[in-house]
Amino acid sequence: MNDTPALKLSWFDWFLIGGVTVTSIITSAFAEHFDWLGLIINITGIINLVLCAKGNLINYFFGIIYNALYVYVAFSTKLYADSAIYMLYYLPMQFVGWANWKKNQSKESGAVITGRLTLKSAALLLAIAAVLVPLFAWILSLPAIGDAQPWADSATTVASIIAMYMMVKAYVEQWYIWLVLDVIQSIKWLVETIRGGEHAAMMLIMFLFFTANAIYGLIQWNRLEKSENSRK
Repeated sequence: MNDTPALKLSWFDWFLIGGVTVTSIITSAFAEHFDWLGLIINITGIINLVLCAKGNLINYFFGIIYNALYVYVAFSTKLYADSAIYMLYYLPMQFVGWANWKKNQSKESGAVITGRLTLKSAALLLAIAAVLVPLFAWILSLPAIGDAQPWADSATTVASIIAMYMMVKAYVEQWYIWLVLDVIQSIKWLVETIRGGEHAAMMLIMFLFFTANAIYGLIQWNRLEKSENSRK
């Protein structure tokens, strides 16, 4: 069995990668200083998610780079929960995901074998989110912390924890959460762009394309599951 599937990218994959790259370069060119860090984050981030949408193991290589750099950007923008979750959870989970996906690849396609949540598991995850979101928002709004957007930051933090767990386990439903999460992130970075935050415009571009990729990923993973079931 191959460690990774062949890298066969569709026109939409190239549209996402090229769109993020070109838009980021143009945005940076008109800024006071060219944002090389934002450009690298955007490119590695979109490649990470494009390959994830295809069930390709190599996505985790780009995920490690993207997550490590995003920690710095989120922290410098005072989105402390974002920076903490990327450093303490997202980044380590890249290695966990790599190991789990490598053990669960399809012999025929090389893509990860997908699965679905049970109703019991879905209800449990929703209950956890309902408790943690207001709790984290309250903590982040404390004067000692002073998070710039406590409710949005809390919501994306909790969604990130759940979605990343589902990604490592290769559950199809993860893409619904990524879609909601990316929309929230887009709104959050739009606010920071209006406020004039450093790197904010680049992060906004990235999450808008991430939103499109989440829709694409949902379609792709449903196809992967149907294809895998047809072989059983």
